[in-house]
Amino acid sequence: MTRLGKMERELLKSARSKQATVLYPFTKEGLNIPEGLRGKWVYKHPDACTGCKICERVCPAEAIEMIACRPDDVQTKTGFRPICHFDRCILCGQCVESCPRNVLELSGEFEMAYLSREDMIME
Repeated sequence: MTRLGKMERELLKSARSKQATVLYPFTKEGLNIPEGLRGKWVYKHPDACTGCKICERVCPAEAIEMIACRPDDVQTKTGFRPICHFDRCILCGQCVESCPRNVLELSGEFEMAYLSREDMIME
């Protein structure tokens, strides 16, 4: 009679245990999204933005650009508002930490697959 080697013992042990992975993206229930996940950038309080451009200056990837407000936008004091180029963003959170008015936030959204670069510009 042959004895089990280390590999066979490990296979038998893992065959009895519960599945550790999720069949993502087909099954999304059971995903354990950690708290503090740095996901998609959100402009949560546009009326509080002063257009100070601090977020644009501190962004190491130069993903934030301040553009002139449109007439239908909430007007800032300086007349500028941020947009984010997600094709450049490294989700570091510098913009969120440096914003003096807490206008920006990194959400928990992590699914950011787009078909074109134009779709990756968030206003």
